[in-house]
Amino acid sequence: MKKNFVLVGIILASFGSYSMNTKVTSYSTYEIRDAVSVSVSVSSSNGPVAGALVKISSGEMTIGAGTTDASGKSTINIPAYNGQPVIIEVSHSLYKSEKVFAKILDNAPVFLTLRPKSETVESVTQKSEEKVVKIEEKTENSTQKAEEYKENATEYKEREENAVKSQEQLRKEREEAERIAEEKKRNAEANMTEAERKQAEAEKQRQEAERIKAEKQAQVEREAKAREEEAKKREAEAAARQKELENSKLIDAKAEEERAKKEAEAKQKEQEQKVKDAEKAAKEKEEKAKAEKEAAEDKEKAEKEAAQKAEEKAKEEEKKEKAEEKAKEEAEKAQKEAEKEEKEAEKAQKDAEKEAEKAAEEAEAAKELEEKLAKYDEDQKEIDKERKELDKEQKKLDDKKKKGKNLEKLQKAQDKLDEAQRKLDDKQKKLDEKRKKAVRKAK
Repeated sequence: MKKNFVLVGIILASFGSYSMNTKVTSYSTYEIRDAVSVSVSVSSSNGPVAGALVKISSGEMTIGAGTTDASGKSTINIPAYNGQPVIIEVSHSLYKSEKVFAKILDNAPVFLTLRPKSETVESVTQKSEEKVVKIEEKTENSTQKAEEYKENATEYKEREENAVKSQEQLRKEREEAERIAEEKKRNAEANMTEAERKQAEAEKQRQEAERIKAEKQAQVEREAKAREEEAKKREAEAAARQKELENSKLIDAKAEEERAKKEAEAKQKEQEQKVKDAEKAAKEKEEKAKAEKEAAEDKEKAEKEAAQKAEEKAKEEEKKEKAEEKAKEEAEKAQKEAEKEEKEAEKAQKDAEKEAEKAAEEAEAAKELEEKLAKYDEDQKEIDKERKELDKEQKKLDDKKKKGKNLEKLQKAQDKLDEAQRKLDDKQKKLDEKRKKAVRKAK
């Protein structure tokens, strides 16, 4: 059975005495249903989840709560429900919380699946066995590596001798490349002085133009963002007014939530202790396997140190060889760069002249941008004036609402005022877009 009910509690308190013949607007009428019984079943990949906390809320208010039993089920009775969308939230210390949003309660069962966020007894045991197998594999691997290190020592000795022979030839080639590069570099430096002077002058003009454009762009974006925030604030205030009416008849189930929460915590602590016991047993088994692995690793370490000494000596000579080879490559590279700089010095003089002309054009564009934005500032003053008038009207309307009279008439006035604000917001957005477009075009 359903009943029609009119939410007039807040309005009656404001009026004092209320005439039964007064017409109530349709926006404050809701359907209040009979008590609702909600069955929530919670499971995971390992089966039903016991001890989970189930909470049903509407907005900021909890209207029902319970704890799942051994079968993962919790039945929650809600004495009064107005058909609004609710949120069903399930939480458990061993699992990740889950939520069902915008749910309409209708006595139908609800099913949720949780994902584990910590170890179970079964997973702890399985992972421990896997770790022991991996440790044993490492023990065998260490034994094999000890033999390999012994064989590598001879190979490192041969590499050392070859590296010493290569170093001398690389040194001679490097010195010749360095001599040629130095000669080319001196020629290039002689041709760059005038190009650098012109380039510096052009850069100074460009920086001034960029400064002007950056300042104007930042100003346009800052002012547009502030106006957008004001529009959002107005929308939020209108939504809050409507929300206040909708939640006035829900029943607060905070006490039921606290009882269910304590019951869930007790069950969850018992489950957590079982996990800790399994982790302790697994750790003891892992420690035994680690001791065997460490013995094999000690033997591997001894053979490895012997091979490392031979390897270090070979690598030291190879490092010297690579350093000499790299020095030769750097010298050849420097030689090519010097030749390139010699050719580019003449080109740099011509490019500097072109940059100076371009910088002058950018300075002129920045000046035109300032003039255009000044015109838009006049349009902005008109919008600000209209906004101020609308804000005054809103304040007057809010004062009338507080008196609680002629609500139907005041609602129409509010709708008209909201529409005026939206139109002015559209006008503001178009003007801001013009500003942004002018800045983009000036780049």
